[in-house]
Parts: sequence; C-alpha cells; structure tokens
Amino acid sequence: MKKIICELDEPKFELFLIELNGYGFEILGREKDKIHFALYSESKNLEETKELLEEVFRDINGGQILSIEDIPEQDWEVIWKDNFKPVVIEPFVIIPEWDIYKDNKYIPIKIHIGKAFGTGLHPTTQIMLKLIPEFVKKGDTVLDVGTGTGILAIAAKKIGAEEVIAIDIEKDAIEECELNSWENEVEVKCIQATVEDIKGKYDVVMANLQIEIFDKVFEHLINSFRRTLLISGIYNKEKERFLDTVKKYNLKIVKELSMEEKNKTGDYWYGFAIQHK
Repeated sequence: MKKIICELDEPKFELFLIELNGYGFEILGREKDKIHFALYSESKNLEETKELLEEVFRDINGGQILSIEDIPEQDWEVIWKDNFKPVVIEPFVIIPEWDIYKDNKYIPIKIHIGKAFGTGLHPTTQIMLKLIPEFVKKGDTVLDVGTGTGILAIAAKKIGAEEVIAIDIEKDAIEECELNSWENEVEVKCIQATVEDIKGKYDVVMANLQIEIFDKVFEHLINSFRRTLLISGIYNKEKERFLDTVKKYNLKIVKELSMEEKNKTGDYWYGFAIQHK
C-alpha cells in the first residue's frame, strides 16, 4: 500500500474535490492557507493514481505531490481490536462489533471494522452524537448525509426516529452502513447517492462533512429539512465563513458545540443545530 501526500492552496480545495469526483482522501492538516492531504493506493495502481492527481492539479492550476510513503502490510484487524476501547458519548457508548454490552446505563452502538470514516473517536462525530439526543425526536424522519459507517444514522434510530435514510457517495461506506445497521438490529436505509439525488423533506437532516463540501451542497441541505439541520465538521478558522453562510440563507443557530482535537492544543471543531427563522 502507498500513501501519496499532497499539498494544495486552500482556496482551490473545493475545485479539487469536484475534479476528484468521489475518490476518498484524508486531510492531514492545514498550515498557512495550505491543506495537506493523502490518497491511498495499492502499489499496482500507484502510477494510475499519480496520473489522476497530476491531471487534476493541472486542471485547477495548483497542487503538488510532496512524497509517497510505503505503508507496511499488517494485520489491521488485530491491531484495531487491540487498540479499540469503548467510547462513551452520553447517552451512547460506542463498542466494537465483537463486544457485548451488559449494562443499561448507556445506549450501545456496535461498529464493524472497516474503511469508512466514523468510528465515533473523532471530535466531529462525537459532537453529532451529543446533538442527536436533543434534536431527534421519537417518530422523526431523518436524513444522514455522508453517513460513513452509519454511526449517526444508527444513533438517530436508537433514539426513536421512525425512518432513517443514510446516504454516501462511496460504495464501501454503504456496505458498512448496512452491516453496522444489521449488527445493531435497527432498520436504516443505506443508499449510494448524493444529497442532490434526494427528494422531499425530513424532520432532521444530519451532515458531518468538510467545509468545502458544505460550500457545494448547503443549499440542498437547507431545502431538505423541516425542523432541524445538524452540522459538524467545521474547523477553527472555518467557523466565521460557515456562520456567514448560515446568515446568508436567513437561518438561525439554536445550539453550538465545540471540541478540542486530542493532542492538538487549540485545534477546535464545531457543530451546530440550525433551524428556519
């Protein structure tokens, strides 16, 4: 496995996402208006992935590959099991699929080992898990945009939502959403789709995404919710930019939460509950 580390000016990152057209990536950090990120590739596909990146960089007139690292073959399942510990985000506790929760103090959510984003460990996911019990009501219809493992959709269903639709553009994410829903014995409709494909309105819409994606789909999100839009994934310096967008669409923020990223002093992530005025 190869890890391709790249750098791109932040203002061009939205264009990069559009050109990349659904390929998965990992943001490594932000520094001086530049974003560092990585794509992963099987060794046999390395040249093809490099050509794709270089073509996109040419199209948007920016970006570069900084380095390519070897990722040693390891038994990731064993490593994951050895390091995963239950995570409590009241009223939920996130546990691995092989664990059995015998207490009644928290609502257990089992998570399968997989490739999709959303184990419950990242601050952006934890913020959403804190917002869901307050804003998702029994009998609600809920749409989870960019579902990843399906953890938020499952949480909404366990709180009492009547119908939960979970969408993602990645096939791997939908497969994991379906598997995790089965593991948790809840019914979640996991669909490979974009928010633009979704018709109708939902009582609550949830979206734990990056600011560049919010810029692209925010209007679709606000046209999809009746009562509350739950948002997470907003980083420190992106907050004012996001608040300007909320103001532009004449919406009101009814709750704001923030969490500091572990071992990164001053690196805060923000989440919001938003409603129509």
